[in-house]
Amino acid sequence: MSNQSPNEEIAFLRQRVAELEKVLEHHHQLQQELEECKQAKAVLAKDLQNMEEQSSLFKMIIEETLDWVFVKDKNYRYLLVNQTVANSLGKTIEEMLGKDDVELGTSEEIVFGNPDKKIRGFRTDDQLVLSGETIHNPYDPAPAGDGSLYILDTRKIPLRNTKGEIFAMLGVSRDVTDRHRAEEELRESETQLRQRTLELEATLQKLQRTQSQLIQSEKMSSLGQLVAGVAHEINNPINFIFGNLIHANKYTQDLLKLLELYQINYPHPVNEIHEQVKLMELDFLQEDLPNLISSMTIGTERIQQIVDSLRTFSHLDQAELKPTNIHDGINSALMLLKHRFNNQPQISRIQVIKEYSDLPLIECFPGQLNQVFMNILINAIDALEGIGIQNSRLPISEPKIHISTHISNSDYITICIADNGLGMSAEIQQRVFDPFYTTKPVGKGTGLGLYISYQIINEQHNGSLKCISSPGKGAEFVIEIPIRQTQSKSSI
Repeated sequence: MSNQSPNEEIAFLRQRVAELEKVLEHHHQLQQELEECKQAKAVLAKDLQNMEEQSSLFKMIIEETLDWVFVKDKNYRYLLVNQTVANSLGKTIEEMLGKDDVELGTSEEIVFGNPDKKIRGFRTDDQLVLSGETIHNPYDPAPAGDGSLYILDTRKIPLRNTKGEIFAMLGVSRDVTDRHRAEEELRESETQLRQRTLELEATLQKLQRTQSQLIQSEKMSSLGQLVAGVAHEINNPINFIFGNLIHANKYTQDLLKLLELYQINYPHPVNEIHEQVKLMELDFLQEDLPNLISSMTIGTERIQQIVDSLRTFSHLDQAELKPTNIHDGINSALMLLKHRFNNQPQISRIQVIKEYSDLPLIECFPGQLNQVFMNILINAIDALEGIGIQNSRLPISEPKIHISTHISNSDYITICIADNGLGMSAEIQQRVFDPFYTTKPVGKGTGLGLYISYQIINEQHNGSLKCISSPGKGAEFVIEIPIRQTQSKSSI
């Protein structure tokens, strides 16, 4: 440097100073960057600490929650499960990670579903979620470690990466087994309560019907006893009159014969006899007296027929089964109702057509069957008279009741009673055997006649009573009963 001039040395020094200044400036920048790095490091450390705390808190929440929390990948394998899931399934977390439900031993019904049991299945929901849907399954059965089933309320959502691609799914399930069982028990209790209520209502209705039937039966029994007593009391004097009429008729014929002989042999009686003959109109008396005796005989025979019908019908109080001629019962009911078949102010004379087959004696309760015949015949007459009905076709111009009987098979007989009235609608036909149901005005019917008839045929005689009708085509009641009640139960 000694060979350099002073100016050169000064320039050299200035250059060195400039370089030193740059070094100092760079050092200062390095110190500033170092400080920034320290600050950034502190921030990162703090953020890392916060993240660790948040992760620890999140992990603690997941582990402490009673809900099931799990994550599955796109192959349905578990990436994450909390302790609740593992404990509930009777496994460890390590045993579950990396495996799917089938590999963990879950039944195919739970995994793939069973529509008959309303089980959707894990796999069905997982597939929907991994395709982008969010699902809620309020009834999601899952196996328990002891072999029983949990009922879960499950929600599942898809998990996406930064590119928006689905890479896994998150599921959260709540155990609602107890609530579900409580709801099931409540539903069962409600069902049992409704059933019990229906049973009580049915029992009450049955008691009401039984009470009405007992009252009606007691009335009919009392009526049967009354009718039997009246028939007995009438029968004795009628038999006396009828028996004496036979002799009276003979005596009358003898006297008339004797009188005729007197007139032949003494054609010119004395004036006193002649005047008496004129006064008493002997010619008319001779002609009318036989007719008078004949009319009295016919009248007593008619009374005897009525008495016989009353006696037949009065079997209402008989409680034992006995072989019976069904036709006698029908005829007795017809005889007692004969006054209603004659011309009435509102209807022409009702024609009764009988087609009886040759039937054997039927084992039955004769009084009860007579009551059935009476009820059905009264119903037919009321229908023909149009009681309680307003219709332009009334009155029926040629009212008819058709009664037929036949053997339907070797064990049963069928009795059909039909009328050519206006018939009935399907609604009325469905209720015609209901207790207290009637279409008649107040005072014309109780609604018990056909109901009691149905009970007598179906329950007391192991048979059937049906009504066949349609509007405008009359109505037919078909009775079918076994010939022998002792065989009916085995043959029905």
